[in-house]
Amino acid sequence: MEKTQFRQWFDYWLYGGLWKRILMVLLIAVSVFFAVSLFIIVTLPDRIELDGVNCATDWWKLFYLFSDPGTQMSLSPGFRFIGLVMSILGSIFFSGLLISTITSVFERKADKWRTGFSYYKLKNHVVIIGSDQMVHGLVKQLCEDTEDYIVVMTSTDVEQMRNTLHATIADKRTHKRIIVNYGQRDSESYLESINVMHAKEVYILGDISEFDDIESFHDSLNVQCLTLIAKLCEKAGRKKLPCHVLFDYKTTYHVFQYADLSPHITDYIDFHPFNFYDFWARKVLVAGYSKEENLKYKPLDYQPITSVDSDNFVHFIIIGMSKMGQAMALQAAHIAHFPNYKKKKTKITFVDCNARQEMGEFKQKCGELFKVSRSAYIDADAWLEDAERNAKDGSPIDSECYITRYGIAEEYQHLVSNDTTDKEFIDIEWNFIKGDDHNPIVQELLTQYAADDNAIITVAVCLNLTHVSLRSAMHLPKVYYEKEIPVLVQQRKTSTMVSTLNGKEVNADKRNTLLYKNLKPFGMVYDCFDLHLAVSVEICKRIGAVYAYYFADGSNPSEIDSMEANRLWDDTSITKRWSNIYSAASIPTKLRCLGIDWDINHPLPLRKLSESEISMLAEIEHNRWNVEELLLGYRPVTKNEDLDIDNDRTRKSYWKSRFIHYDIRPFDELKEDDKGRKANVYDEVIVRSLPLILDNKVLEHKCTNNNA
Repeated sequence: MEKTQFRQWFDYWLYGGLWKRILMVLLIAVSVFFAVSLFIIVTLPDRIELDGVNCATDWWKLFYLFSDPGTQMSLSPGFRFIGLVMSILGSIFFSGLLISTITSVFERKADKWRTGFSYYKLKNHVVIIGSDQMVHGLVKQLCEDTEDYIVVMTSTDVEQMRNTLHATIADKRTHKRIIVNYGQRDSESYLESINVMHAKEVYILGDISEFDDIESFHDSLNVQCLTLIAKLCEKAGRKKLPCHVLFDYKTTYHVFQYADLSPHITDYIDFHPFNFYDFWARKVLVAGYSKEENLKYKPLDYQPITSVDSDNFVHFIIIGMSKMGQAMALQAAHIAHFPNYKKKKTKITFVDCNARQEMGEFKQKCGELFKVSRSAYIDADAWLEDAERNAKDGSPIDSECYITRYGIAEEYQHLVSNDTTDKEFIDIEWNFIKGDDHNPIVQELLTQYAADDNAIITVAVCLNLTHVSLRSAMHLPKVYYEKEIPVLVQQRKTSTMVSTLNGKEVNADKRNTLLYKNLKPFGMVYDCFDLHLAVSVEICKRIGAVYAYYFADGSNPSEIDSMEANRLWDDTSITKRWSNIYSAASIPTKLRCLGIDWDINHPLPLRKLSESEISMLAEIEHNRWNVEELLLGYRPVTKNEDLDIDNDRTRKSYWKSRFIHYDIRPFDELKEDDKGRKANVYDEVIVRSLPLILDNKVLEHKCTNNNA
């Protein structure tokens, strides 16, 4: 064995466990003892005199001296030098090394815990993988809601992460349940060391700052981690481990909304993808509250639209086409559907200094939606430039010069118009305004929007920098504060600034005198994932169960078996899951159209709906479904494809498998399939079953279990 190899072997052995190190110490001590004792016995043949042990051999006498320095006192004067040598050697190689070895083992154990290398074979624990900033809020909720051990695995500074988590949790008694381990999430051995395959639930968040000179690799590492966990579950025989996976990019997230995973993963993983911005949009626009910050948000239709003849309409104004801004717009597109859509459509307006480019990318991501929607691009920068130039000579400005309008694509005209009637079925219009919010033209347009008494306006300021977002929210036209129009302000880490301005902590009388009382913070990184929204998943499962029953039996169910609903959900494709998720998200808005204020956070019994109410909500549901399918990647049929299915209704499934859907069309123009059913029956089935789907006893039980 070469010298280097021997040193490597020796270091590895010495770094081993307690018993290896003690064995090494004993081996060295025995070797030194025998070597020195042999030398003494050979060179000093006279018998060693040791009082009280005359019957012992010289070997034993030397061992007494080696192991107990106090034995020197029993030596005759002529042998005290030998006793001194043996005692010194014994103190060094026996007592000293043994004590230091045991001490260092304890120090090493403490150091392993401090640096996160102490792993425990836990079961039914909660695993969080990554150090994303939302981990603090998630751990805090878990500590409040469960008694399970929580294992956080990170590749960043473990001690700093542990100290931060402990500082976040006020109850020190729960600190012992929080275990922070070091590990790389793309390493099978690290994942196995935290016993992830035997966990109760897994959250794959990823670490922050995961990018090189080209791109971020956060999402790809999270998918690789998911694959490795599935592999470990397969080895352990674990089925359907719930895994919540964070995706940073909207594009990646969107892929996993309509593309099913490999059976090698889905057989062992219950997959729940989520996105920070999408989750916040759902909290604000669907749930309407943030538990962590104790914030309540008004719905987009805070003045409910309950009649087909109403002149009111929702107008959602978003300042900043950031990731958050686009997520808020898409969530609004999923839920903002109302009975008077033939008279007034929902409007979503973006304001951004780079709106031209952002609009192109946004339309590309939304696939076919904008080919059947009306939209407009307003160049406020060019408008302002010409206005300033023409102001010198007083020449008039034609505002239409700066507005580009987009209509329905030619290939879909057969679906939306005929000789006498406008049958546009997408009930949302889009505006993209190029310009900063402080541009005078933009300010004038915002003032005009607020002056419309029929507009139910909500503003969301979605600028990435906290101080810029706050500045923009504070300098909207005065009418927004006078009319107390809700203004949502994106904040990065804390809501303190906005909460101070809106008087959250002051009494109602004083708060009414504040100028900025209509401001509400949202988007804080520490308060994203909300465990208390688990009840919404239960609603999704019950919607799926209703569909399945109707497909099989042709009628509405009288009850829903929760066990069967769970089984069906496990077997549901990812696309259908998302369809049910979006359907569930729209329920509170639908019920407000009937004048019913139903709160997902506090579910109450729902009365039986009348036939006219069912008919109205079914049409709203189909309009919502049209937008949902377009955003999930489907497109309507062209004229030739429409004729092909008309001639042979069995061809419907052929085109659908290619993400071309025969039923994306106006509600009144829906046609029968090969079974003789129109798609509107499915809309009616869900609406008619709402009292059953929203069974408050089941949902309250789910809430109780989740908060236990």
